[in-house]
Amino acid sequence: VNRSESTRDMAIITRRGVVAVAVLLAVVHAAAAMHGGLASLRHYAKYMDRKLEQEKMMYGDQVEDLWFEQKLDHFNHQDQRTWKQRYMMNDTFWNPKLNAPVFLQIGGERAISPGYVLTMEMVHYAQEKGALILALEHRFYGKSQPFDGDLSDANLAYLSSQQALADAANFIATFKETYPDVQFVTFGCSYPGNLAAWFRLKYPHLTSGSVASSAPVQATLDFYQYLDVVDASLSTLTGKECDSRIQEATAQVQSMLTSSSGQSQLKNDFNLCSTPDNWNDISTFMSSLMGNWMGTVQYNDEGGNPIDINFLCNIMNNETMSAYNAYREVNALFIKLYGAPCLDISYDDMVKEIQNTTAVESGVGIRQWVYQTCTEFSYFQTTDSKGQPFGHLVPITMSLKMCKDIYTTLDIDVPAAVNATNKYYGGNQPHGATKILFVNGSIDPWHSLSVYTDLNESVKAILIQGTAHCANTSPPYPGAPSGLAEAQEATSKQISRWLMEGNP
Repeated sequence: VNRSESTRDMAIITRRGVVAVAVLLAVVHAAAAMHGGLASLRHYAKYMDRKLEQEKMMYGDQVEDLWFEQKLDHFNHQDQRTWKQRYMMNDTFWNPKLNAPVFLQIGGERAISPGYVLTMEMVHYAQEKGALILALEHRFYGKSQPFDGDLSDANLAYLSSQQALADAANFIATFKETYPDVQFVTFGCSYPGNLAAWFRLKYPHLTSGSVASSAPVQATLDFYQYLDVVDASLSTLTGKECDSRIQEATAQVQSMLTSSSGQSQLKNDFNLCSTPDNWNDISTFMSSLMGNWMGTVQYNDEGGNPIDINFLCNIMNNETMSAYNAYREVNALFIKLYGAPCLDISYDDMVKEIQNTTAVESGVGIRQWVYQTCTEFSYFQTTDSKGQPFGHLVPITMSLKMCKDIYTTLDIDVPAAVNATNKYYGGNQPHGATKILFVNGSIDPWHSLSVYTDLNESVKAILIQGTAHCANTSPPYPGAPSGLAEAQEATSKQISRWLMEGNP
């Protein structure tokens, strides 16, 4: 292994002052899972692509792209085709002669980047324990393209969590051919948190333990509970006024949507690219409005992010304007954040964009992730819960229609896919699981699909009060809840115990 002095220096520097980039990575990483706000996500992904350029400027070429020859189909031994899978490495703290451990960050629904091996809290654990840090990019995302970037429906048949886990198993097994006594610990956040947990479940002989952060391991067809948690978080953190005014504004918007004059007024008031004059566009519009709040709650105040729940609720609670006008102000804020001239609410445009079968090498893989939600997990965030303040115009039927409209050559049965996923992995009650630590934040809506109480003496859970999605995967930030540092210290101790016990 060739060690770079500049890489070593960068790893140490990042522990001192690049918390913001680590938080940015976490935000982008799990933003792709915000399926309910897919229209907003398209703008959000473009915005974050620009932000990630900051990371490139900061690190330059300090971390190089490395490549592993991977099998295409792990479950058909007659298929001998292979492809090149990207991974990254930080060997700053590692001494292979001491059989020091390897920490593997499993990639998910976006391209990996240098921050995966330089800025995450895993780097601190590696420094403590002298570990090698690796990040393995998920097949079909970023530069890890089995078919040279062709994302046709037929090629996506090779995109699944099961194939991704087998990729990681093959990667680790090959590594251990050179270093047979080295122990691995696997990490992941959000969907990669699922993969980390499932990897220990399915390949326990290859990892001494897994840290699964904000991992929604319970696949769910209609994830209406997401907005229930958003609703509860708004009321708990800011009082009921903000929640009530959102409900008031939503009611006015829904009323205006029933007439052509109201639809035209909404186009002007909310700076929409087109008039919401058909059911598909109306649902997309409402999904975008609630998506602003969903993302804010999901990442509340991480790394000093100024746009948090209090920030938005201060706008909503401004008594100098109506609830409707305050809701407009919140929407305008996000349009500006995305750098968009207007808010695109066209369902047809969204479908066409996701039907683009050419992969991009950076950022969120929207077409690929939507495919995985349609064929494995669903996670469709809807307004089917009666208690939340965002109306009733984003039903589960809209998401099921989208799956069929995007992947026209496939016969997708989403409910059956969700059931099959939970049957295969065990959902949030994985039978036979050992040596997994689930870490969640109480504000994070995804924690309701994770494991947040101990299952047994070997499968532990930490629920951090006052933190949001993937907060524990970034270095502590100023003003963070005290439970965050405590959870990270507990995680470090758990990793040490796993390494002392060894496999399995």
